[in-house]
Amino acid sequence: MKVNAFTATAVLAIGATGLTAGTVNAQPAVATDNAVRGVEHGIEYAAAPAADGNGVITTVASGSFALTGNAQSVTLSDSAGNVVATLPLAFRTADAKFGLAPQISDAGRTLTLTPVGARVDTQQNAQLIDEAADTLARKQYNAGIGALIGAGIGGVIGFFLGGVGALVTVPIGAGIGALIGFSTP
Repeated sequence: MKVNAFTATAVLAIGATGLTAGTVNAQPAVATDNAVRGVEHGIEYAAAPAADGNGVITTVASGSFALTGNAQSVTLSDSAGNVVATLPLAFRTADAKFGLAPQISDAGRTLTLTPVGARVDTQQNAQLIDEAADTLARKQYNAGIGALIGAGIGGVIGFFLGGVGALVTVPIGAGIGALIGFSTP
């Protein structure tokens, strides 16, 4: 099964909100200002936590959601009826398996997903998100330092090539230094 940007966004939104198992009895709320917004295959969508905190609501501007015949996944189709994304309703993590209970409303334009069968550890999810952000920040810092060192080395090499050579060697050295710095753990 192909995992694309829509599926990844939906899964991250569920994990990041730290949802617990439960049933949604209220009507789905419209995605608010804390929504993750995007466009997938020309379909605009917004995904946000439900008002009661027990689910994730995704609303599309065009297209529609539908439950597959075997009830194992939800599909997103464009206005022409072509399936552009499929979201499985069961996930396995290293620790447990959990499912998602779908509720489709608004003529298929709104999908509410509620976790079933497992409690999501919000502290662990927050720690994973923080670790990912820290790793990216560290890699960007290393890339900047690497670019400076690479530019310096390129300048020295360019100086020995007659001075004008620095116009070529400085950007090349900075680029190589940035790549090396970013790939450093």
